[in-house]
Amino acid sequence: METQKKDPGSNKMIVVGINLAILAAYTIYFRWVANEELIILAEAIFIFLHVVLCLILAIFALRKEFLFSALVVLLIGFSSCWVVFSI
Repeated sequence: METQKKDPGSNKMIVVGINLAILAAYTIYFRWVANEELIILAEAIFIFLHVVLCLILAIFALRKEFLFSALVVLLIGFSSCWVVFSI
């Protein structure tokens, strides 16, 4: 019987999941732990820095995964930032 070998490139999309977990972690922190008036600006800065870091990492390693992560963090991050803090 033939055993199926895993493609070493198939686990690269874990990068996107890790970036989403990081995004969720600091969104939850800023929403429920840090209770200041303009904390939405701090989260926006964190999201911006996260996107910039993903773009810089895309230059050096895993180009497609980090570019996709930057796009996902940008779209989900700022939309969740707006929705979470408008409630």
